[in-house]
Amino acid sequence: MLLALSCREGDEFRCLGSGMRAKQVLMMKAQVYSVALYVEAELAAKELGIRYRGGFFENDDDFCQAIVDGAFNKVLLFQMLRDIEGRQFADAVKDKLGPRIQLTGATAALDTFVGFLVDEKLTKGTQVHIMWTKAGDLEVVVLTPDAVASTNLQSLAPKNRLRSEGFARALFELFLGGGSLVADARPVWAAGARELLDSEQVKRESRKAGSG
Repeated sequence: MLLALSCREGDEFRCLGSGMRAKQVLMMKAQVYSVALYVEAELAAKELGIRYRGGFFENDDDFCQAIVDGAFNKVLLFQMLRDIEGRQFADAVKDKLGPRIQLTGATAALDTFVGFLVDEKLTKGTQVHIMWTKAGDLEVVVLTPDAVASTNLQSLAPKNRLRSEGFARALFELFLGGGSLVADARPVWAAGARELLDSEQVKRESRKAGSG
């Protein structure tokens, strides 16, 4: 997985780490997909720094919530580790989020999201990029294994886009929240956020030293 990713939205993205989704099949766990979290590096670092100086951070939950709340572009990048149908992926999200979405009134956004994926063939090596932009849009891109190697993400224009802050938040909290589908990834992402914060602190101290 790349540590940095250049996208057409905003500046360079930094990978905070990745985790894996496994599903119980009979007597063993089958790996379904890996998911990496990318954030717009410079803006995320600055916002984490502001929260740190405000005494916001105490544990991993606080770092994960800061990523969800942050006013910067962020991407969940899924890579399939086995062949599945797009409907399976979409229905799994729908089953988990359905009750919450009904309460928030974002059912149309959920149905639109399912429609983006329901007819896709998510073969092993396929990537699904889900970007929540700071403008409030949720963009979904599916890249086949061949397209992963050849696509320039900076020139990519997603066709699948919806606008729903409530649904976007619910979707990202499905992975970053306390009941995460990839619970093992949360401490990894929190550690990645701490590293990004540390880099911001170093830059801040360097600027102070240079102006002193």
